[in-house]
Amino acid sequence: MDMSKYKTLFLSEAREHLQGLNNCVLILEKDPGSGESINELFRHAHSIKGMSASMGYGPISQLSHNIEDLMDIIRKGQSAISPEIVDILLGGVDILEDMVDAIDNDNPAEELLDADYMARLKAIIESTGKPGPPEPVTEQEPAPVQEAAPVPQEVPQAPAQPEVSVPAHGEWLRVSFKVSTESLVPSARAYLAIKRLEELGNIPEVTPSIDEIKAGQCSGDVSLLLEGSDIDAVKATLSNLAEMGEFSVVPPGGLEEPIPGPEMIRAEGGIAREKEEVKDLSDPASAPVTEVSLETTPIAKPPPPRPSTAKAVTSQMVRISTALLDSFINLVGELIVTKSRIKDLTHASGSRPLEQTITQLEQLVGSLHTEIMKVRMMPLETVTQRLPRVVRDLSKERGKSASLEIDGAEIELDRAILEQLGDPLIHILRNSVDHGLEDHKGRKAAGKDKNGKILLKAFRERDMVFIEVSDDGRGMDIEKIKSKAVEKGLISEQKATAMDEDEAIMLICRPGFSTAEVVTDVSGRGVGMDVVQSVVDSIGGSLSIESTTGEGTTFTLKLPLTVAIVKMLLVDLAQQIFAIPITRVVRTLSVPVEEVSESQGRLFLTLDEDEDEELIPLYELRELLSAAGDPERNGDLTIVLVEITNKVVGIMIDSITGQEDIVIKPLCYPLEHLTSYSGMTILGDGSIVPILDLGTLF
Repeated sequence: MDMSKYKTLFLSEAREHLQGLNNCVLILEKDPGSGESINELFRHAHSIKGMSASMGYGPISQLSHNIEDLMDIIRKGQSAISPEIVDILLGGVDILEDMVDAIDNDNPAEELLDADYMARLKAIIESTGKPGPPEPVTEQEPAPVQEAAPVPQEVPQAPAQPEVSVPAHGEWLRVSFKVSTESLVPSARAYLAIKRLEELGNIPEVTPSIDEIKAGQCSGDVSLLLEGSDIDAVKATLSNLAEMGEFSVVPPGGLEEPIPGPEMIRAEGGIAREKEEVKDLSDPASAPVTEVSLETTPIAKPPPPRPSTAKAVTSQMVRISTALLDSFINLVGELIVTKSRIKDLTHASGSRPLEQTITQLEQLVGSLHTEIMKVRMMPLETVTQRLPRVVRDLSKERGKSASLEIDGAEIELDRAILEQLGDPLIHILRNSVDHGLEDHKGRKAAGKDKNGKILLKAFRERDMVFIEVSDDGRGMDIEKIKSKAVEKGLISEQKATAMDEDEAIMLICRPGFSTAEVVTDVSGRGVGMDVVQSVVDSIGGSLSIESTTGEGTTFTLKLPLTVAIVKMLLVDLAQQIFAIPITRVVRTLSVPVEEVSESQGRLFLTLDEDEDEELIPLYELRELLSAAGDPERNGDLTIVLVEITNKVVGIMIDSITGQEDIVIKPLCYPLEHLTSYSGMTILGDGSIVPILDLGTLF
């Protein structure tokens, strides 16, 4: 059977299980006695083992099987979670992730199976004791066939079964299961279930045949004979399988004694639910009976399906590739541009019915845009779920103790933003652990708990998302930052003296800046916060930093919900229209030229805000873009106040054209080197409008 067509499904589910493994280990490091996490970790390892084995990925199956063995030992109380076991488990997760990535890139995974690591893992397993046999069944065994009450003649006998080779030694079970109707690949799920059951014992008979299942000719209904296992082990295995529907496990007496109902369970979504009615076992004619929602029938032949009056259950979820989502958003963008063109033509025609129609079209296009954007939205958790591991590993490497708390991981952002957000968050956390938090000695001297705390908090305000990363460390030394910036030639001593605290803090985002005395693999090269600033600016966001000496530092990322189709303020300069992201605009002003003052060759505007005067520096957009011509400023000045690098500045323009929802088109060769622009857009009249990159203009 060609399993390559299931590769994408395997990669997706394997990464989910690996993240689950990672999370469970981190929980167990803090709470070694968490039985729930131990069982969950075992199930994740078991699932990865079965999935990889069915796909033919031997190295992944081998490593996950050993991890499963180790967790089985711990689960049975033969060993306990220790720092050594935590390290070995996290190391195994890292190797598994590398092997899954290798398979995703069509590279061999065998080379990544580190021999030294495997030797350490097997040594721990052997030193703590190998996994024992399945725990004995606690329920009463079914009465022997020869002791069962005789079947009355009027009871219909089960139809004759085809002869099968049933081993005379050992017990066997009749196992029947149905793959969920929502499964996209029922044959693959059925094959995976059979491979899992083969780990419990010999399977002499399968209906339909293995060849038919491998060929994809299986609807998901499977019946088989299993030798050498017990009911509990089979139930546990089937209950832990994804997309498993109804299943039944029948003891040996089931074929010859159809009257006492066989033990059955009904699983919905893979979670078993059962109610047991225990009878008096002193009565030889009485055997354990399970009350079930399915009608019990002779296991000799599966019962025909009953007609149902219930409505058919259909899947409410579908999987869509990210490429298709990008195509959708591009098409909606073109639709918005076309709508704008039709709107302009409608206004020119002066037709009242046509204007009413275009208004309705605007509403429909707006609704379509909103729904498409909802599909692109993903929770912040997709990025933050790996961050606790980052903090844990780095703090341990630096000889510190630190924990990360995440609040607001359910907040949703555009997938395009989340894809770029991972590295900035990691850089900020590394900065907090390496520079912000004190070591044990320093925290003790400051009267703080030896365990440093880092909080990542996300919340939404209107159409913006705020992400705050704060620590309870030493804070920033402003004077040290200034002196380092002067030492590296980033600013002059005169400028450093004139800087206020907010400006000085933002120096850490300059390329090449670092306060580290020694270059390490984490800090000292001056590229961390520079990356954060550039990425945040590129997606239309802003970064601000607040720090209090001795108390800690807070990094705040202000991000738009989406970067695909955004609202822009259109401004005019010398009959050329430019676009400014509306999320950066604080306000627009029209002020008399007399209210503008000049100091040291720079223009300023004084604003009275809440009885406090605020001095706003003013810039000519013509000068910022190095455009030709001299500005003529007579009468009132049109000014746009924008927020940039944690401060507000004013841009003087000719006029304001309006606001538009626009589609951002990236700059392609040879325009990608234009640093003043972040992209282009097309208006309804066909004119091309550059989008200003405010982060590079100042």
